[in-house]
Amino acid sequence: MNSSGPGKQHYLAAINNMVTDLPLLPSVVSQLLILSPDDDRFLDEVYHLARQDPTFSIRLVQYAARTCLSSRMAEKFSLKHAIARLGSRQIAGIVASLSLMDSFEPNSQSDRNLWVHSVQVAVIARKLIEVMPDLHLDSEIIYLGALLHDIGRFVIFQAVPQGPARIDENHWTTPAELLDAEINICGVDHVRVGAEACARWEIPKAISDIVANHHNYHLPLDTLDERLLCTRVGVTQIADFYSVSLMNQPVEEVVEAGADEMEPAENGEERLTEALAEELDEIISANGSVLPEKYRAIIPHTLIMQRQQIVSETGKILDALGLPEETGDSMMQHD
Repeated sequence: MNSSGPGKQHYLAAINNMVTDLPLLPSVVSQLLILSPDDDRFLDEVYHLARQDPTFSIRLVQYAARTCLSSRMAEKFSLKHAIARLGSRQIAGIVASLSLMDSFEPNSQSDRNLWVHSVQVAVIARKLIEVMPDLHLDSEIIYLGALLHDIGRFVIFQAVPQGPARIDENHWTTPAELLDAEINICGVDHVRVGAEACARWEIPKAISDIVANHHNYHLPLDTLDERLLCTRVGVTQIADFYSVSLMNQPVEEVVEAGADEMEPAENGEERLTEALAEELDEIISANGSVLPEKYRAIIPHTLIMQRQQIVSETGKILDALGLPEETGDSMMQHD
């Protein structure tokens, strides 16, 4: 490993300073994050709060306008139109994304890849919740936890621009190896940094608990609250794994590379689904097998079938946030 350049203590100080110096979330954002989308007056409350912050109102309207296919219609958007178009189920995620963008605007391909991964994990997590309706999971809490799960990596990437390359010199291949590599290079891992960033931003506990435990595969299951957290974290971990799979090698490439010339394409996809099922089952088992057995069988097939939709939805969100196009560099590893 290349040992030249600043050392661990220098990196650790830069990371700690960045967490300390993170700007507090605007009051309107903090208040929006604790509102319940199930409240009948939710959209009215969003409108009332947004009007108190003209800058935030403008950005919300701009975001909604970017999702509109008709430029003429987009020009006529008001704050009320924007809130109605986005709907109660998207507002919290959009608010969190815009706030994240303020503090961690992508300056490199590594930054952008991390944005793609974070948004994609949130999109996948929401898909998983839709597959398991009888678990009555709070989709907004899990969506936000999934979106922010790697906030610690955002901090590390910004505080230590050369960090991603230095960390990847350790050739990590598993989440545990990634945490070890981060500690080896930076003196701290992104899970701890993420928990501290959430505390700085006063993110609601239900969301920050997901961030703080998204690499914890040994959560207790004695109480109902513990089982609920384990389920939320488990959904995030599955989504995290599948996003890495999509980003590192698109499904179509895996099928094409693995299929024999004489083998029908559907057989290649079948084998891929089986391989994904085995890996996902390991993830589920490692997290205490808290998900019902019936869902373990359908999750891999559902994720494979919805891969194009997941990629498309992720792209639309990134476009609405105004993220730049990819530079064409190869994707970096993510956890």
